[in-house]
Amino acid sequence: MSISEIQNKIANMNGLITVVVNDGTRPSPYKLLADLQPVLAGRVRFLFATGTHRPVSVTEERMILGDGYAGKVVAESNLCDHGIHVHIGSTARGTEVEIHPWLLEGPVLAFNSVEPHYFAGFTGGRKSFLPGSTSRKTVVQNHFLACLEGALPGKLAGNPVHEDMMDGAALLAGRTEIIMVNGVFGSDKVFCGSYDTSFYKAVELAESSCSISVKRPYSSLKVRPGRSLEISLYQAMKAVFLWENAVEDGGELVLDAECSEGFGAGQMEGILIASGGSFKVPRSAEEYSLGDHAVIRLQKIRSRINLSFRTKIDMKRFGFSTPPHSCEATVEDAGFSFPAGEKADA
Repeated sequence: MSISEIQNKIANMNGLITVVVNDGTRPSPYKLLADLQPVLAGRVRFLFATGTHRPVSVTEERMILGDGYAGKVVAESNLCDHGIHVHIGSTARGTEVEIHPWLLEGPVLAFNSVEPHYFAGFTGGRKSFLPGSTSRKTVVQNHFLACLEGALPGKLAGNPVHEDMMDGAALLAGRTEIIMVNGVFGSDKVFCGSYDTSFYKAVELAESSCSISVKRPYSSLKVRPGRSLEISLYQAMKAVFLWENAVEDGGELVLDAECSEGFGAGQMEGILIASGGSFKVPRSAEEYSLGDHAVIRLQKIRSRINLSFRTKIDMKRFGFSTPPHSCEATVEDAGFSFPAGEKADA
């Protein structure tokens, strides 16, 4: 879709527009926002869809919004524990959707990037709202579904997390006007429209552009998460979860990421500890704690292959070995891609 077509859609939105954008761990829409400034000027505020992540810093705000908006318009991060979120209903799976109040006060314009996600199938689209703009309670209930069958990378059909997120977005769409703008990592194409149609069109492109053919499992593989995902271990681990199936049983997988912010999430250290011992799998959202789904995945990985790390964090204390000097292959931007063995054999 062209800039002029997107401008025309925005021009028809009435009143103050809340623009929802990713936090600093995802590709930024600042170039597109600059092009849209003529139709947004004077009637826009920004909500960073941080979910349960830390607030966006001043430096990140400038990176995300660009000089045309940063520090010049109202902008705030979704603070999941502030107690301001408004209940708008429950999903078919029982998730109680508590949304940031700004999204109920006028039209909403959401910018996203669509790439593979290790338990939601693909990121982007509906994730601007659930979990990006919801309370911690809502995020916990939704993320418990990542412990269930079908919550896999590159998979939407039958994925309980994705279906729950779509239900949450539908609840919001029933209350306010939404225009969604979805980009795809590594592509200049933009898909603009409703929260569902634009997302699924972007997924079609991401399925091909973000998949990498793998003809046979690697005996040893090094993955670099790519760009902003390398800021913390919590974000960098997405590359491990996306690529571990490309390594043969008993093989080596090395995560190469500086992780300048360390663990990046309060639960990350606990995830590492729990994955090295016994762990009680939660049977309901009430038994679930954020990160439990990652413990389950990490335990399975550690039992099948040798996982090691090149990072500033001391990983030996969690039982991980020293990484090998070299690997059979390296995947760059591994947090934005996924292996497609089936396509390689076709």
